[in-house]
Amino acid sequence: MIPAKLKCFDGWTLEYNGYLVAGSTLHDASTEYICLDGKPEVVPGKGESQDGKLMYLTEARCGSLQCPPYMNGRELTCAVCSR
Repeated sequence: MIPAKLKCFDGWTLEYNGYLVAGSTLHDASTEYICLDGKPEVVPGKGESQDGKLMYLTEARCGSLQCPPYMNGRELTCAVCSR
């Protein structure tokens, strides 16, 4: 997974791109960053909540990241690549 990018490096194949997400630090469960597909498919069904892990978009913050090229408060993208 390549954070803050929508494309892969030369010689790599793009599997999908989307947004960098993680769980909240306010929740008890541990979390890690993952790349959430930007075009997710819906699974038909009841659609009921099972109160699973909640994911939140990761936003750029100037100071933690260099601005520019990042923009303060904007969601970070990501790409999942294979070789």
